Amino acid sequence: MGKKSAEEKARRDAVKRYLQQYHAAKREMGILEERRRTLSAELRGPSVSDPWRPAPAARHDRSDGAGAAVLQIADVEDRIERQREDMARIVQGIMDLLDMLPAGSMERTVLALRHIDCKSWERIAADIHMSRSRAIDYYNAALDALAANEKSGEVIGVAGAQGKPTAKKNGKE
Repeated sequence: MGKKSAEEKARRDAVKRYLQQYHAAKREMGILEERRRTLSAELRGPSVSDPWRPAPAARHDRSDGAGAAVLQIADVEDRIERQREDMARIVQGIMDLLDMLPAGSMERTVLALRHIDCKSWERIAADIHMSRSRAIDYYNAALDALAANEKSGEVIGVAGAQGKPTAKKNGKE
């Protein structure tokens, strides 16, 4: 394998960034779900309010109590739903990209295990009954094949050109 041109390297990096979107989206989903669990636990837990006072406090600019927690939970649940939609869109894009590799090829299998199933290299190597370095060789060959494929640019779109995930729009369309 000879030296790669700057353009080939950029295309390969764009493919890799595109494939990594799902893992980042899963991580974000985990954060949102943990936030929802925390807020729900706070709502169920005993009220930790100020000690009893004979007169009400002078300022009431805080949003305390169950009502605020319910609104926060509803907001987090809306974000979780948008994240699910983003994740579905990302997986579909990754699958479209993987369809450009030969069906049943080891390259395609390794990419799917890594970027759809989010498996570690050790787990991938065990699943395909090869060494970790051999699995990485197939991975790199797949990235090179996708970077060389003219159709991959169409699937990657803006994400490939700018390095920004297209599916992450913070809920704004």
